[in-house]
Amino acid sequence: MAKYIWLSFPLDINGPRPPAIPQPSLKPLYSVAKDGASVQILQLASHTGTHVDSPQHVVEDGLSIHDFTPEELIFTKPRVIDLALDDAEIVTAELLKPFASSLQKADIALFRFGYGAVRRTDIARFSSRCPGFGVESARWLRENCPQLHALGMDVPSVACIAHLDRTMTAHNELLGGKNRRFLIIEEMNLEADLIGLKEVRVNPWLVKDMDSAPCSVVGVIK
Repeated sequence: MAKYIWLSFPLDINGPRPPAIPQPSLKPLYSVAKDGASVQILQLASHTGTHVDSPQHVVEDGLSIHDFTPEELIFTKPRVIDLALDDAEIVTAELLKPFASSLQKADIALFRFGYGAVRRTDIARFSSRCPGFGVESARWLRENCPQLHALGMDVPSVACIAHLDRTMTAHNELLGGKNRRFLIIEEMNLEADLIGLKEVRVNPWLVKDMDSAPCSVVGVIK
């Protein structure tokens, strides 16, 4: 029988966020006591919590989240890559090469840097000192893994936030190009035992023309 697990975190207005992302807010509009029903106003940046980046995040005429079909959000060849790195360490192509045979068979690669524990114990460190991909390693993935259509990770950005001047364009390497159909899922919950992971289902907020979106992600283990 299949087992279903969350690979995303619930949205938390007090949760971790990179320095450039403002804190979200959740405010009451109507209440059961006064109005007979509860309605709230949620205000947040599109890159808050577990979220998925579409090409439009870094490419002006790139595809938006709503341009992807439901089938493109279901991945049936996931590979989990355990790659323990130091704070603010940049992933290089050399670090990826030992995983080449596994990555080349994947339609989604989930990189587990071991930062789930950091997220629970040190929000400031998680938000600003996480490891991330450099331009070189992002280019290596694109050139050597043609079946790969999505990248997920347990840190708040695919780029190394402490070195954004050198790594922000890792997004462009992965997402750039006319009609490029690729997604990046950031701040995933990857602490569970993922042996037997057979499917990953990404469920983004569908907001027309929004570059990226908070999302829920479900893993199917068989």
